[in-house]
Amino acid sequence: MFVLFFSFSILLSLMFISSKSPLFLSMTIILQTITISALLALFTVSSWFSFMLLMVYLSGMMIVFIYVSSVASNELFYMNKNNLIFASMIITPIIIMMTMNPIQSEITNTMTTNYISPSITKTIKIFSEPMYMMTILLIIYILLAMIMVVKNSSFSSGPIRSYK
Repeated sequence: MFVLFFSFSILLSLMFISSKSPLFLSMTIILQTITISALLALFTVSSWFSFMLLMVYLSGMMIVFIYVSSVASNELFYMNKNNLIFASMIITPIIIMMTMNPIQSEITNTMTTNYISPSITKTIKIFSEPMYMMTILLIIYILLAMIMVVKNSSFSSGPIRSYK
């Protein structure tokens, strides 16, 4: 599973470097974020941190994506075949090296082993009793931020770009 996520992350990085379309750049960043968050969830004790990181980052990227899609022209995206061949030539040896390496299985076993004591693990959980006040504070903060954003964005001023 690690090899799949790692090779997909490298492919996305190469596609990001070779693209020129702003919409494709933002979609590549979103997919890279999802990949990194999934890797983080695989190798940590509690996956709530990776989920929260993903939600915060994706909410920011949604705003950027909406702004870029309203400003950028509707141009077609063409993938250069040379870049695709170059990306496959880089990813193939990496996958072969990672699958044939005997140390790789020991590394993944070491990374997934739980070295944290049970008392610390209880405070890591987001909805545990020691963390409930922080959770309620975060919920109220997000609710107030959402109300302020809705009140500030009035429909009288209209969209970013007018459609004629």
